[in-house]
Amino acid sequence: MDSEKSGMLPPYSAAELPTPSGPRRSSHHHKRWLRPRRSMKLVVGCLAFIAFAQWKQLSILPSRGPSSSLSAEHLQQDLATCAKLRHKPQDPIGLGREKNARYVDGQRPTLIRNATIWVGEAVEGTSSEDARAGKGYSWITADVLIDYGLIQKVEADISLSSLPKDIQIWDAKGRQLTSGIIDMHSHAGVGALPELNGNQDVNELSDDITPYVRSIDGLNPLDPQIQVIKSGGVTTSLVLPGSGNNIGGEAFVIKHAVGKPDGRTEFSAEDMLADPDRNWRYMKMACGENAKRVYGKIGHSPFSRLGESWEFRHAFEQAAKLVQEQDDWCAAADKFGVESQSSYLPQDLKWESLSAALRGQVHINTHCYTIPDLEAFVDHTNEFKFPVRAFHHAHQTFLVPEILKRVWGGRPPASALFADNMYYKSESYVGSEYAGKILWENGLTPVYVSDNPVLNAQHVLFEAAKAYRYGLPYHAALSSVTSAPAELLGLGQRIGKIKPGFDADIAVWDSDPLSVGAAPAQVWIDGAAQFSDPFELKKPLEGPISPDPKLANTTEDIIDLKEVVFTGVSNVWLSGEEVSTANDETVNVVFSNGAIKCIGACAEEVAAAKSSSMKVIDLENGHITESFTAFGSLIGLNGIDNEADTDNGRNPTGFSRGLDGLVLDNKKLHVAKRYGVTKAISAPKFTGGLTHSGTSVGFNTDAKHALEKGAVWAEDVAVHRTLTLAAKTGDNPSISSAIGALRHALLEAVATNDTGSDPFSESAYLKKVVNGKLPLVLTIHSADAIVAALRVKATVEEALAAKSHSSESPKLRVSIIGGAESHLVASELAAASVGVLLAPFQSYSTTWDQRRSLTGAPLTNGTAIDTLIDAGVITAIGLEEDWLIRDLGLLAGIAQKNGNGRLSEKKALDLVSTNVYKILGIEESQSKSARHFAVYEGSPLEIGGRIRAVSSGRDTMLLLFELPSPLPVLGDPGHAASAASLKKRVPKILKLNTPDAPRAIVVVTAHWSEGAPTISSGDRHELYYDYGGFPREAYSLKYPAAGSPSIAQELKQALEKEGLSPVLNSRRGWDHGVFIPLLLIHPAADIPVIQLSVLASEDPDEHFRMGRALSALRDSNVAVVGSGFASLHDMGKLRSIMLGGDPATGKRIGKQVDEWNKELTDAVLLEKREDRTKALSNWRKFSHSYEIHPRYGAEHFMPLLVCAGAAEDEVGREYNDDFYGANIKTYYWGDVRV
Repeated sequence: MDSEKSGMLPPYSAAELPTPSGPRRSSHHHKRWLRPRRSMKLVVGCLAFIAFAQWKQLSILPSRGPSSSLSAEHLQQDLATCAKLRHKPQDPIGLGREKNARYVDGQRPTLIRNATIWVGEAVEGTSSEDARAGKGYSWITADVLIDYGLIQKVEADISLSSLPKDIQIWDAKGRQLTSGIIDMHSHAGVGALPELNGNQDVNELSDDITPYVRSIDGLNPLDPQIQVIKSGGVTTSLVLPGSGNNIGGEAFVIKHAVGKPDGRTEFSAEDMLADPDRNWRYMKMACGENAKRVYGKIGHSPFSRLGESWEFRHAFEQAAKLVQEQDDWCAAADKFGVESQSSYLPQDLKWESLSAALRGQVHINTHCYTIPDLEAFVDHTNEFKFPVRAFHHAHQTFLVPEILKRVWGGRPPASALFADNMYYKSESYVGSEYAGKILWENGLTPVYVSDNPVLNAQHVLFEAAKAYRYGLPYHAALSSVTSAPAELLGLGQRIGKIKPGFDADIAVWDSDPLSVGAAPAQVWIDGAAQFSDPFELKKPLEGPISPDPKLANTTEDIIDLKEVVFTGVSNVWLSGEEVSTANDETVNVVFSNGAIKCIGACAEEVAAAKSSSMKVIDLENGHITESFTAFGSLIGLNGIDNEADTDNGRNPTGFSRGLDGLVLDNKKLHVAKRYGVTKAISAPKFTGGLTHSGTSVGFNTDAKHALEKGAVWAEDVAVHRTLTLAAKTGDNPSISSAIGALRHALLEAVATNDTGSDPFSESAYLKKVVNGKLPLVLTIHSADAIVAALRVKATVEEALAAKSHSSESPKLRVSIIGGAESHLVASELAAASVGVLLAPFQSYSTTWDQRRSLTGAPLTNGTAIDTLIDAGVITAIGLEEDWLIRDLGLLAGIAQKNGNGRLSEKKALDLVSTNVYKILGIEESQSKSARHFAVYEGSPLEIGGRIRAVSSGRDTMLLLFELPSPLPVLGDPGHAASAASLKKRVPKILKLNTPDAPRAIVVVTAHWSEGAPTISSGDRHELYYDYGGFPREAYSLKYPAAGSPSIAQELKQALEKEGLSPVLNSRRGWDHGVFIPLLLIHPAADIPVIQLSVLASEDPDEHFRMGRALSALRDSNVAVVGSGFASLHDMGKLRSIMLGGDPATGKRIGKQVDEWNKELTDAVLLEKREDRTKALSNWRKFSHSYEIHPRYGAEHFMPLLVCAGAAEDEVGREYNDDFYGANIKTYYWGDVRV
């Protein structure tokens, strides 16, 4: 857990102990001859050394007689300890147990009938390759029999006749049933909520290296959050120490059942242990910022990451020393008898747990974000020979899968991730919502965690759902919070699946667990139902989600377009222009010069578009909505939350305007635009997160600077004051004094007629508040503080009425941000016409003034938003942190799905758009000629909705395309030249349709990156449509060529001769880098095809070696085709030239491409292979290389390197194709010229 995010230091650790490497040998060899005199000296020296060594060895042997001072009983205990030290734990069995070790006598058996069950693994007989691809997974309809704390049967229609008479029957009514959710990173119990100084036991900050402390010693079974977390279906958590230390201490796996109400016998941490036998131990370690911040100062380590590595290595060295001493003692006791020992077994409690880690008895979990930290820690594992179970947070692991695969022990660590929580500190600034998808595609395991209370673990399943949204396959997303963490905890045969022999930890859901707003109807832990009277939301039984493979297509920015036509639109939810079609009917929407020109058939416009260069986007279930507005966070005033240099700063004593602190055109704002958030309202922070002071500014998120036309649409939106616990500072040490100061300032503003000399002073703005010109926004959570604020409002209004003598009673425009306890005074808020922006939307009692928040079903009947809406309070969803900008639509979706019919889809979307302006009492800057809106494929309220375009009131619209593309075979004019070459030139080069035609074609594809060369080896391969957003015919393309297992085997052997470690893959489909060019090159499809991946390492030498292996196949008449895009593959530049952006930009890109092509061609066409590969090894030094192929994005250049290595000492040739005005090179070798 990160102190920046929670007010305390973070928690993460992992590492196992290694033996230090031996002394290095001298690099200088002794001469073989010596003068006789020196020779004699050497002989004498050697004899002396041998004598010393023998004496030293004898000195450590035990005495032959027992020592009178040693206890024989103690020595026998030590000998028994030797066996424990040598023991390597195994994962405890599940099937075969008579009862669960946690079973409580007297617990009645239960039969769950008529459930739709996710077993958690592929059906028996599915290959590991197929299972990873998602084959063999499905939901089944069955009953589940629970007895003795175990799942006894999972079968359809279990007969009651064979069951005990006292059995309890629970009807699932067809709802979906999974294993209980497992959170592999939590501080529940040690970081109890609400946060109070007396109950925070996350970090032991007396020393940087504390492997000897244990989280269980601070675990509070009465932490209310334990029950709240369980209400999200979480049955098991790994409770870790914090990450304030490089080595934080031991962790423990608990189950969320506490005391008799939960089916247990006592309230104790011991009774919560998931594995009472403690087969495995767990430890937390942490790299990076936190330990430096806590301990680093001049003269005290760790001051830097260099110092951290020393701290780790020194600790491992001490533990390794203890391991060696113990092993020596045990070996001597075995050899000579324990009674001969002259001392007791060496033991040191300080290093005991770390030495156990070196012995392989402890699963290490390490908090590590950045590449330098990851690389250093991987180095430690190899130096001291210990594995790592998982890297936590792991924001940059997706960039370096090859580094993870170098961890000692041969098992790459998992990455324990947030789905999209980033930007909160420097380490988290580089990250990607697609990290889980990328790691999975590289053969690694992502799991999703809460770091509770950083995220509310009640909703850790929502992290997995978002991972699915960002492209992680459905089965992998569900596994990431069930079977995957179970296996990583060493409990994979007991928890995480619904199978006989597994612990009866079960959740039944009111909707698909990966859908928006999914909540449990009931939860069982060890067979005991956890909620005696659960609240259940009224949701229609819709069945499981059909996994959408299109979600695997990541979206990429496209330059702004002035004109575009959208077809296939099902719903338009714009104010004044609402359209909802029935059945399969859809409408078209035409956008031109910043405005929507037509909604409907738009026949003329669509016909004109198709006959011109206007872009036509075919949507499936298209939705068009108002764009979203972010309010409550610091977006626009902050780049990295906890980096002072990127932040506007705190305002605990002064008064300032948000306008004066605006910093636009940064990463957070770019992401906001991409996810449909085109407007934001931000106020300076008072002291920290979700505190406000001064005046807020309204601005567009895509502006480059504040003076740009339309960038700022309201210089001063509202006046802000903070009345949370953070208000107790400076001149106002209490909440009452802060309330009193607000009352005094407002009454002063009422009383004075003097506007003052400074129109930007606080008094001047408060005058505008009491005059009704500006709203007053109060950041409050406590219901009591809200009541006090309502009294202030009434008092000031009375003063205004007394002064004005008007028949109309003047009203202050007051609204609230925060509102965790606002439901307790909902009717009073409605009566006072005070609106509420909930931030967080789903409060979870992190602070004392939020302790009475509603957590929702199954614990409470609704949440704050439901009560507020029922009372007539205008309500919106605010943001407590900037990273939530991606999630606004989904949060509105939760409100709609879990509102029991209170909200239509349009009204739910108003929560993140229109209602923000209603609450503030201001007019939304919106017009039909400059409209802000977003275009989605699917609903933005659903987990599968994908944003496709955004308009922010400008002449142009930002399109987000999912590339790659099938355009060459769909007749796109811009691909005409390359398509013609593929049809005419390449068949000649390959000698197709001649007696010399190749016996097979190996295609090296840029769209398949792996850690090792991977070869398609099946007889047949399906097509992998790795693109999205194109006409329907793009998904019905066929290329029925055969594969060739025998040639795949030949290729494998050739690669092995080059020192590579190739992998055969008989299942992966041919991606579009294979079938799109082959459809044009050889539509007959009568020559076998073998697909070969490139390497994620992007190492030139490895790709040259792949090429040399292929040269052997060329000799046996196998053609080699590299499918990439060597001349240009920066997606932004490609889109810029494809979509006809600024002519100057196009000209500049064309010039860069020409300069790059010249240097590249000079290298590629060198006749000698050695010269060619040497020149291409330095390709990153060519002009504009990073503009042409971005860092970590050179996969489209790698096929050329393979082909350059496959060509021997022979003449190369090239030809040009025009691509939207840019010169695109194709290189080839052979005896044919085209």
